[in-house]
Amino acid sequence: MKRIVLLMVCLFFVVGTPLIGEARVNVNIGIALPPLAFAGPPEVVVVPGAAYVYMVPDVVGLYFYHGFWYRIHEGRWHRSTLYSGPWTYIVTTRVPRVIVNVPPDYFIHFPAGYHRIPYRDLHRNWRVWDNRRHWNRYDWYKHELREHERRRTDLRRPPKSDLRRPPLVVPHQQKGQDRQQGVQKQRQQKGQNPQQQEQR
Repeated sequence: MKRIVLLMVCLFFVVGTPLIGEARVNVNIGIALPPLAFAGPPEVVVVPGAAYVYMVPDVVGLYFYHGFWYRIHEGRWHRSTLYSGPWTYIVTTRVPRVIVNVPPDYFIHFPAGYHRIPYRDLHRNWRVWDNRRHWNRYDWYKHELREHERRRTDLRRPPKSDLRRPPLVVPHQQKGQDRQQGVQKQRQQKGQNPQQQEQR
């Protein structure tokens, strides 16, 4: 009987120890952000670029990318599978770079009448659109892509500066010393030694 109990205890440790070592804790807390008010599922617009990122027009910092919604609120990033939440905080390094590179108010650059995509179409088709580069076929997208690149280039270009050389500013204390050295150089060039000049 003792052998059976001892065997059972040993068997428990042999089998149970790896399971205990593999235990992990995953805590996801839904963050209560200020709610976004929509009359219905929101329309989105596609942001021009190498990867398709979608934004909700007139809502600052709300993005859709690869099946997730991303929202920036008070400098912190959150993610959800639904546009209405619940939102889970994520560190900035886990936010796809293509989203971080799009300013939260980017939608203000879109021209009036820019193509809006119904939510149900986005929800059904985003994978196919990404795989087939769907939007690249449309003239309005190509035009906005050129404007997007122009804006990015303008932001990277340093401001135009005055090509004239700025005046040399000499501190007030040094003006007298520089003037005296200049006079001494002139005298040396003429062949007069400043010490001989003082003796006269």
